[in-house]
Amino acid sequence: MRVKSFLDPHYPKVSPEDLLTHARAVFRDLALRMLPVVNRERKLEGVLTRESVLALSSTRSNALVRDVMDNPPLSFKPDEDAFKAFEVMIEFDEWYVPVVDEARGRFQGILSLDSFLRYVIRRDHPAHSTPVEEVMSREVEFITPEEFIAKVWRKMTQLRFSGFPVVKGKNRVVVGIITQHDLLRKGYTRIELESDSGPRPGPKVKEAMNSPAITVNLKGTLKDATFLMVKHDIGRIPVVNDKGELQGLIDRSDACSFYLKSGGSR
Repeated sequence: MRVKSFLDPHYPKVSPEDLLTHARAVFRDLALRMLPVVNRERKLEGVLTRESVLALSSTRSNALVRDVMDNPPLSFKPDEDAFKAFEVMIEFDEWYVPVVDEARGRFQGILSLDSFLRYVIRRDHPAHSTPVEEVMSREVEFITPEEFIAKVWRKMTQLRFSGFPVVKGKNRVVVGIITQHDLLRKGYTRIELESDSGPRPGPKVKEAMNSPAITVNLKGTLKDATFLMVKHDIGRIPVVNDKGELQGLIDRSDACSFYLKSGGSR
């Protein structure tokens, strides 16, 4: 199958001349991780990430998208092999990649790991019944409800993670999850300038987290986890035991990588 069979031609985009305040609103309202930057001739000029918008320290209301956009780390052509493209995306940890028509140089849409998961969940696949504990990551970074947002943002930036499970107690019972989108949704800006000490240390995780978190049981299957990702349009799911205690984490890359390596999807 080819990339053009999976791409989303209606994926939102912004112009280089758009205000960053507009782009921030698109990220917030549509819960996106990346926006392609496309000019009037429909040519791709760059990409804008949610992280770059959150990290922006300037409060100028007239700042433009072109001031912050980056070159895309990857791009694909419509006729490339889709499954090889998904493998490259996993290797480079890119969940959304622009697709460009080489002949005319025009933006065609976005290829996402989501599209592969939606494809595979509708088909019989030998990996569907794989226990989730065989696919999940066991070394999980987590935070607590009482930690300050500024500290969490620094941790997101340092580790290049877009979200963390939120746990309570020594047994690490999952009580929520917090993501970059939650920070945008709550209107937190200039996070890197806030202090987590002093008389006014800023908001805490409990004020921004999503609770309860969507989780999958340790006894569940890869198909169970994939179905939840597709149904709720989420990128990662904490794995818990019967007591709700954190055991691991599975994300889109984990699921896609396992399905691709297990065959039966082509």
